[in-house]
Amino acid sequence: MHAWSGSGGTRAALTAPPHRAPLAGIGGPAAAPPRAQSRSAAPPPAPASALPSAPDDFPRSGTALIDVPTQSQLPALPNGCEVTSLSMLLAYAQRPVDKLVLARTQDTDRGQPVFAGAQGDFYGISRWGNPNDSFVGRVDGRYGYGIYHRPLARLLDRQLPGRSVDLTGRPFSDVLARLRQGTPVVLWTTTTFRPPSRWVTWATPDGPFRATQVEHAVLLVGYAPGRLVINNPLSGRRESIQAAPFVASWQQMGRQALTVSRG
Repeated sequence: MHAWSGSGGTRAALTAPPHRAPLAGIGGPAAAPPRAQSRSAAPPPAPASALPSAPDDFPRSGTALIDVPTQSQLPALPNGCEVTSLSMLLAYAQRPVDKLVLARTQDTDRGQPVFAGAQGDFYGISRWGNPNDSFVGRVDGRYGYGIYHRPLARLLDRQLPGRSVDLTGRPFSDVLARLRQGTPVVLWTTTTFRPPSRWVTWATPDGPFRATQVEHAVLLVGYAPGRLVINNPLSGRRESIQAAPFVASWQQMGRQALTVSRG
């Protein structure tokens, strides 16, 4: 989640924690962008055509639930949804690491965004970093976007060498299979758990990157027919949400998914 504090306040206050979008690395309109819009500016419900179909189908039968203690990214890490989700995953794997330690040790590009228009307008960013390489901006400050699956997998491997499992690009059925095996999964979505309605494309050293202010990451810990159960670092709570719009948002954020092999 992002707490963008430009023209809309802090990331957590702007619109709702955001996450990224596509760049030359994740492909398609699914790479996630910076967060921070105010929750009053949440995107509208996704049209029926945006809802997932096989093999990214949502659960229609059966249940699974993994007991993983929840954590909140706030107030210390307004842009730290990914490292907070990773901290919960590491706790499950019996290698607890504080989210603040992960935030300090993740690869980070601390450069400031360049705006084409009004200063602080997320959708006016013309140049910034690439979350496919490192965290973009300040995880604890005003301008921060997020980090994607590849650099987060590197961070996971520093704590549990050789045990990161990157499921990015795989069908959602593979994600559910991990849950049935008793392993939670970090997923990239939006703060509204629905497909984003706005995107911005900015230049990076690696090429154009497409992002949305409502980019977010959560830990998936369970499912039931038509529902998913997540540990949401933005609220600090376990939440049951509708599966169909969530899976659609996950698709648009690049089908990013990261978990750990069983030790």
